Amino acid sequence: MLEKIHELRSQSMSIAQIAKECGLTIGQVKYRLQKDRVKPVTPPPARKELEWQLPAFYGRDIVKVMTQGPTVLFVYWEITWQRMRMVASYLQADYRHIKKGLRLYDVTERLFDGKNEHSVRDVLVQEEAHSWYVKDVEPGRTYIVDFGLYEHNRFCPILRSETMVTPRQSKANWGEPLVETAHDLATPSWFENFSSYSLYTKTSNK
Repeated sequence: MLEKIHELRSQSMSIAQIAKECGLTIGQVKYRLQKDRVKPVTPPPARKELEWQLPAFYGRDIVKVMTQGPTVLFVYWEITWQRMRMVASYLQADYRHIKKGLRLYDVTERLFDGKNEHSVRDVLVQEEAHSWYVKDVEPGRTYIVDFGLYEHNRFCPILRSETMVTPRQSKANWGEPLVETAHDLATPSWFENFSSYSLYTKTSNK
């Protein structure tokens, strides 16, 4: 119909004549012509938001512990290449092929000095892992976690986490805090006269 209106319009026919020829009212003809002049504007394609994700690594040595429930801890860590090379050089071994793991200390109500924990538990992790779930821990206890290497049947700690308190599974007594306060105190040492921290400092100062 619109094409016919345009054809008749090109013949210099008036709106009234076009309406009569097409069997429309004058208002209908005007409406169709006006609608044709105002073409819908196609909106520009939606701008895609910048795709982003959190970086896998931040370039610093760190081990962190988070509670996933009364009996589960989530541990994640990052070891820089500088420290990796330092550790491998000291152990005279290929870092990629050394067994890696976590050592979990129960330090509830203890001023932890590296030896006075209630209990200790070792957990081996996969070679390329950078995080791990530690299950079957005790609720309402305070834990410290070391990340380290197992060489010659000995655990060599590299990094130590801050303390973390697991939630209770029972109701707290009246006036009793829901979460106990704990403090991060010691840093891990290798063997008797070696500290990964002290070696790292000496190397960086050269």
